[in-house]
Amino acid sequence: MLRKISGRFNSFLYNFGWSGYVPYIDGWIPRFSLFVPIIGYLIIFSDQIGGAINFANLSGASSTYGLTGQDRLRFVYFGLFALGASNLLYRIRRPYIFRHGTNENEFARTALEHFTFGDFLSFHHQIRHQGHYTLNGKYYDSEWDGFVAAGSNPGEGTENVQRTRHWENAKSQYGSLLRSILAETFFRENSKKKVSLVVCVILSTLGYVLLAIPSADLFIKVVLSTVQLPVLHGGG
Repeated sequence: MLRKISGRFNSFLYNFGWSGYVPYIDGWIPRFSLFVPIIGYLIIFSDQIGGAINFANLSGASSTYGLTGQDRLRFVYFGLFALGASNLLYRIRRPYIFRHGTNENEFARTALEHFTFGDFLSFHHQIRHQGHYTLNGKYYDSEWDGFVAAGSNPGEGTENVQRTRHWENAKSQYGSLLRSILAETFFRENSKKKVSLVVCVILSTLGYVLLAIPSADLFIKVVLSTVQLPVLHGGG
């Protein structure tokens, strides 16, 4: 049993990467949260706003339990602040390939359209010098040499291949090879800086929990007031 649990944990850790958490860290709420430090101090200590969100009419004016309006503001503020910090760290520490796509398919689509021969050459050298992380990196050098020959301009004699008919034909002919190289590259880069990713996930989780607390408090108050209302009318 322990060996099975250990194997699953090691597999999770090996495949733990940024792409699986992009919606969690970089959704519209975390993006909006980047502005919280700028505008938050204007409202967090505002008595008028704090009083306005007491929801006394909705949850019962006589409620003496749960959060006050100021408490809700603080939970919301610090929740958004945590989400904003997570999103800022994500933008600073995310892998560079995320500028071209936040998942493997987006990255491959962009790369096949816009990347140059020099980009693919760099990826190829990294795979050969650092070893492969997935089966996608186990392609033959002879296949790569065929791609180089097919994409080179006749008589040019350099690696500065232009986007001519030869280059486009080579990409079409060796598309499977290039997609394997890109998939290996994406997995490699996506798996880097895992400590930063863990911090982002923790901050985002803290932020969502803090945002959920005021909502849960209000929901409980509304439910209790709804249940109590028929009892009071019945008693009258």
